[in-house]
Amino acid sequence: MLRPLAIVLTISCTCLTAQERSPVVATRDEPVKAEKQADGRWFIDFGKATFGTVEITSPDARAGTKISVHMGEALAGPSTLNRKPSGTVRYQGGDVVLKARTAVQPELSWKPPGWMKEGWLSLPKGAPEMMPFRYVEIEGAPPSFSADQIKRVSWAVPFDEKASAFQSSSPQLDAVWDLCKHSIKATTFMGLYVDGDRERKPYEADVLINQLGHYCLDARYDTARLTHEYLLEKPTWPTEWRLQSVILAWHDFLWSGDDRSLRKHYETLKGRAMIERRTADGLFEGWNQGEITDIVDWPAGERDGYDMSPTVKIVVTAFHYRSLVLLEKIATHLGKDADAREFAAMAKATHLAVNEKLWDEGQGCYIDGLDPKSGNRSSHASAHANFFPLALGLVPEDRVASVAAFLKLKGMTCSVYGAQFLLEGLYEAGEGDFALALLTSSDMRSWRNMSEKVGSTMTLEAWDPSLKPNLDWNHAWGAAPSNLIPRGLMGIEPLEPGFKRFRVRPQTGGLEEAKLKLPTPKGPVILELKGKDASAWSAKLVVPAGTAAEFHLPHPGEAALTSAGKTAPTRVLRKERGRTVLGIGPGSWEISLKK
Repeated sequence: MLRPLAIVLTISCTCLTAQERSPVVATRDEPVKAEKQADGRWFIDFGKATFGTVEITSPDARAGTKISVHMGEALAGPSTLNRKPSGTVRYQGGDVVLKARTAVQPELSWKPPGWMKEGWLSLPKGAPEMMPFRYVEIEGAPPSFSADQIKRVSWAVPFDEKASAFQSSSPQLDAVWDLCKHSIKATTFMGLYVDGDRERKPYEADVLINQLGHYCLDARYDTARLTHEYLLEKPTWPTEWRLQSVILAWHDFLWSGDDRSLRKHYETLKGRAMIERRTADGLFEGWNQGEITDIVDWPAGERDGYDMSPTVKIVVTAFHYRSLVLLEKIATHLGKDADAREFAAMAKATHLAVNEKLWDEGQGCYIDGLDPKSGNRSSHASAHANFFPLALGLVPEDRVASVAAFLKLKGMTCSVYGAQFLLEGLYEAGEGDFALALLTSSDMRSWRNMSEKVGSTMTLEAWDPSLKPNLDWNHAWGAAPSNLIPRGLMGIEPLEPGFKRFRVRPQTGGLEEAKLKLPTPKGPVILELKGKDASAWSAKLVVPAGTAAEFHLPHPGEAALTSAGKTAPTRVLRKERGRTVLGIGPGSWEISLKK
């Protein structure tokens, strides 16, 4: 594992726009492996990839002593760095002149891809050029060289590793959690969330997954907020991703409890709903080409054959619907009651139109879209046309089971980005067993494929190089389990801003045990679950002061509640989706089912 030695520098970042960034800090990491080879050659392994550079300090180097330093993300063989990796997997190498008792660093370089004309960010002011890497090879090292002379200087926003924790009876799930937690932290090297190392610019869809993951790992909200506000000034091209700005704004308020950004950007957020694109019956007409273009999923080969020809696509309409639902909540909070009523009416019309015009009763699922002029419906029903509406709240209760059954037949038929919404939809449908199977799968479209077969220690831009030849190995939009495990599997989400009230609706499937520490503005929520069936099930829950929990029992029966060994009265709030919902106040609690 990485061993941070010390924080050596804290700096604020300077953007190409007036936007502020989060501060970033530098840490020094020791190698976890240093192998001396023949003829002055060394192989160094830092255990996990981070963004940074290496620093070499020789105690006795003669003036002009030159060594070759090679840095990269991938191996070509055992203890051999891949110096010609495919796609945009990173490698750089060059000579370094040693100085006695003085730290030296290699000269690294970066430039945007040739097709990219604008939008990338400059590095934080004062930081050296950096790259993502795990491995280092040294050639020409003097005889006195030793492993303690090389350190890695890694850059990221301040991150409390102990703020969150997860452990379960599944080593495979724990490994997925570790992969994704590290990815969320390591990819913050710019002080804003960016689209990996290839582009170094923000995109709304990346930010959405980064945001939720970061919230679940550390109670810091500034990086997500500042990246969201950057994108309000500089939106990207996909239609749905612009619509996601409203979701980003709501998450910021709901998790942090801070409404200043909502108040400041309310008018811009209203514009992001693109109400002018509504059809007369409440559907949303997107774009098939132009400055703004519908995307559905990316890369395009991960769309499950989605029919992109209609300008009314159910996926885009689902994001429009969600933006209306959240704008109603935002307007209500801000006291803009007339706006709230208008958003509510539009959302209701959209919900009705989708379920009247885009549902296929024969197949028991939704179709991809329709032509708004002729009314002709697409003949294709993709996974995306069903999991996006399910995750975004468009599926009526009496259709949820049918949509879920359709999705279970499809499996992981989407990108790493689409997986965020597929699994959210499955958890919304109560399909925790199937969601767990996807989270722990070792198929090509899985997180275990990224680490165990491809060999990356950060999440990939796509499931596998065969699906996107130019993918990079440092894309946090592939780290959805960092929020899906806390929010879906363990079932913890805020119900009122700042976690004044939160839900606990666990769906742990076949796990025998699972324990989560989730940071909140009020302090950590700690949930420990044991037993996969009613006869053996029990839970321990720590509810922070100033909060209240709604606990959804996963099994039928009457609950028993104790605190510090003393029986406490149970407060049943309601029944919801066949579950008994308990109201639980601050404190440390044990919950079980009466025999």
